[in-house]
Amino acid sequence: MSEGFAIELYLEPALENQVLKAWNVLARRQISTQLIEMESRPHITLFSAPFLEPSKLEPLLKTFASKHDPLPLSFSSIGTFSNDNNLLFLSPTPSISLLQFQSQLCDAIKKEGIDVPDHYAFNSWIPYCSVAHQVPKSRIAEAFSILRDLKLPVSGYAVDIGLVQFSPVRELFSFVLGNNLDS
Repeated sequence: MSEGFAIELYLEPALENQVLKAWNVLARRQISTQLIEMESRPHITLFSAPFLEPSKLEPLLKTFASKHDPLPLSFSSIGTFSNDNNLLFLSPTPSISLLQFQSQLCDAIKKEGIDVPDHYAFNSWIPYCSVAHQVPKSRIAEAFSILRDLKLPVSGYAVDIGLVQFSPVRELFSFVLGNNLDS
């Protein structure tokens, strides 16, 4: 398993439960249990790096979250990347608000002197919410068929932003979007 840090965008409970339903169906069918086993939480990864200084990012993320309202999301398609990880995901319908949110976050990270990998740069980042890792090639078609039964689109809001360390997944902190109260 790889190690590192990721800034993740978390979903409201109703939307999160739709993703968890997909995880659980795929686990019951013994197609993929990795996300459940590593105690991940449904999310969209906004940024990831092998090493970050959490104490540097905590005030940045707190301020960033306070300046942004919850984001509407609609997972409208199922996808996979052409690599050996056999990752299946739900893809949100691209929206200006989501793309700007991620781009503004990367700009704020750069101002802290942290390098942003090319695949998180504006015009390169692909938003997605993982539903299965390490799917056996012989079962990808079956997994797609199961995921089609979700009756997409499923819609809701992204409501929190957090920093996790992996692997195993451990949330270091998170902040509610639009929470302008000092805490």
